[in-house]
Amino acid sequence: MIPYIVYSCICIFLIILKTSVLTNIALFNNFYDILLPVVLYLGLFRPFSQGLPLIFFYGFCMDSITGGPFGFYVLVYFLLFIAMRGTIQFVHVRSFLLKPFIVFAGVLIENLIFFVLLILFHRNQMVSGAFLHSASIQLLWAAITGPFLLIMIDYIQSRFSNWFE
Repeated sequence: MIPYIVYSCICIFLIILKTSVLTNIALFNNFYDILLPVVLYLGLFRPFSQGLPLIFFYGFCMDSITGGPFGFYVLVYFLLFIAMRGTIQFVHVRSFLLKPFIVFAGVLIENLIFFVLLILFHRNQMVSGAFLHSASIQLLWAAITGPFLLIMIDYIQSRFSNWFE
């Protein structure tokens, strides 16, 4: 029960950070979804039974707060969680060489899903260059900060693992 409480508090903290702090700093206007590294971490390193309810909770919270198409974050988080669960069967996820690409791939997949939804539901409109510009900046941010965030989450998890047992 304690892991659910701790990860839920992390979720709420990151949502507040994203919606109230990072949006007021011009440098972070096009920063990627800050919950994404946590979702990817849960998919790669935590048990399925622990990660799945948290993924749906995270998606519901983000869908409720962002004002985007409802169900988008639940869908994206669920697909990324399942993709990460499938990834652990083929690669050694604790590899230090893999960490720079995990968040980058997650942000890329999230933007591709959003792009497909835009095309499906707004067939009459062209996708603007602003979307492509924002997506490319998010990928750049993911490439720079993603490995550090995964290492930080892993450190916090290992530091407080005795609480979770």
